[in-house]
Formats: sequence, C-alpha cells, structure tokens
Amino acid sequence: MLPRATAPPCALLCASTARALVRSAAVKPTKKLASAPVREIVVADEAPLDGAQRKVLAEALRRAEDTRNVMEDALVAFGRWLLVQVFDDDAGAALAGRHHNPVWRSLLARAGGPTLRLSERMLYVAIHIAAHDKRITDEAWRNLEPGRKELLLPLGDEAAMRRAAQHVTAMKLTQRATRAYVANALAESGDARAARLTPKRVVAQVRGFREKVTQGQWQRRAVSALRDGDDDAREAARKELEALQSWARTLLDKLAK
Repeated sequence: MLPRATAPPCALLCASTARALVRSAAVKPTKKLASAPVREIVVADEAPLDGAQRKVLAEALRRAEDTRNVMEDALVAFGRWLLVQVFDDDAGAALAGRHHNPVWRSLLARAGGPTLRLSERMLYVAIHIAAHDKRITDEAWRNLEPGRKELLLPLGDEAAMRRAAQHVTAMKLTQRATRAYVANALAESGDARAARLTPKRVVAQVRGFREKVTQGQWQRRAVSALRDGDDDAREAARKELEALQSWARTLLDKLAK
C-alpha cells in the first residue's frame, strides 16, 4: 500500500522510479479489463479431524509447547546473564543507560550479522524482561511466561505493566488477547508508540523499500496495475507518488544543509 501524503513514508522512493510510475499512471488502457473479485479475509476455523489426525495434532501441540519452553527459557537465561555481566546487575542502567554501554553497543552493531545471529529485537526483549523482572515484584508479573511479558513491554511504564499483568492473569488472557489488550490500552491513552529511530534503522528501512520497488518485476506489475485501473485510481496513485517524490526531495535538501 502506498503511503499517504499526510504522513511521512517509512522509506525513500528513488526519484527515477517515482517519475517512471507517475508517467505510467497517466497511460490510459486501450481496453478496460474486468477487475478481479475482492476476496474477504477470513480467519480459518479448525477443520474436522479424524482419529489419526487428532493424534498427530496432539503430538504437534506437545512438541510446540516443548519448543516454546526451550526458546523462552534460553531467552530469559540470556537476558539475566546480560543484566549481570554487561550491566553489573543494574536494572536502571539496562533500561535507561544501555546505549552508553560499550559492550551493549557492540552487540547491537553485530545483531543480525554473521557473529550474532540474534536480532536487535531479541536483544531488546531479553534485557528488558530481565530488568523488569528485577524491578517488578508483583506476583502477577512474575507468574507470566516470557511471551506475554514481551507483549506488555510497549506499555513502558512499570506501574502500567504491573496493572496489565494483573489484568492478564485475572482474565486468563491468551497471547492473542493480550496483544489486543495492549493495543487498546495504548490507543486509549493516545500513546502512538513507535520504534526508536537510529541512523542504522533509517538506512535499513530506506534500503528495504527501495530494493523492493526498484525491482524490475515489481515495477512491471505496478505499471500493469495502474494501467488496468480506472481514472480515479490512477489519479490517486499519481498524487501519492508525487507526494512521495516531494517528500524525498525535501529530506534530501535538509540532509544537504
């Protein structure tokens, strides 16, 4: 989906690609093609199973739970080790001052690379759970498994996380329900939380978007879709592309100053 003109796009669209798509949007089709029917997005219900299939499902569920336990136990152990060895068991330093820690910064620089095949997100989750485990003594928080603790991290404030843990525990919310609860809590508080932007993250987002939209196959499909659309659709696409092009020029001008 193309970004709206009222909100900055997550990445730059190179000027040449934008111009090419704007020109393509202006080409009217010589023959109107029938649009494909819109498919509804349906959450699949469980399918009926015979006896043998139910046994396979039961074994799959057992193995999935074993896998979850192993992964979560390893993540928690790693987080506790980081807290003690990298941050001298100082939860405050791990939460607020970690970006000044040279070892932590080295880990972030290597994250996702050949010498550290854990993502930045996994490092973040590991150290945050470990630090909050030390600071939040409420029984409801302590009884939550790491998966649901991770879902409460966006709340940020430990008092809010404590209250959320009590609610999640009392209502026996699943991970899916917990995610919805946190999203609703953030929306009600008007807190539009976004990931902290770093130069590395900005470059990664820009590169990811550019590499996708400048691929020949993607451009051909985009041109075809625009040509097959009606006048209103092509005009809407033109406006979005021109807004994107203008945003890119503005940002480049600001970077040049």
